Amino acid sequence: VAIIVAILAAVAIPLMTANKRRAIATEAEAACGTIKTALRIYYAESNAYPTVGAGTLATTLTGIGTNDLNGTYFSTACYTFQSAPATFTITATGNNSAAPKAADAAGIAITLNQDGTFVRTGL
Repeated sequence: VAIIVAILAAVAIPLMTANKRRAIATEAEAACGTIKTALRIYYAESNAYPTVGAGTLATTLTGIGTNDLNGTYFSTACYTFQSAPATFTITATGNNSAAPKAADAAGIAITLNQDGTFVRTGL
């Protein structure tokens, strides 16, 4: 019985850890959606996305306040974007987090583009 329990634990613990990291990533995905909405509003008003380089903080967008993106695992400093008139890429990186449980988000990176495609790493 002890051996069976040990084998089950050896299999279950890594699975649960991976599921926890995917759950943490959903916070970043939701915030990336908020940024995407702000970019789409900008596009609707200007007929183009703003032209900014990589690493531009999301708080430079109209409608995104300095504390709007703070969460349990990711803080506002985690969210950057770059855009050209017809494209954008939003990036959330847990390594930059100052959130209360930032250590749990370390190594997680989420990228979202204008087509709605997410790329997830570190999960």
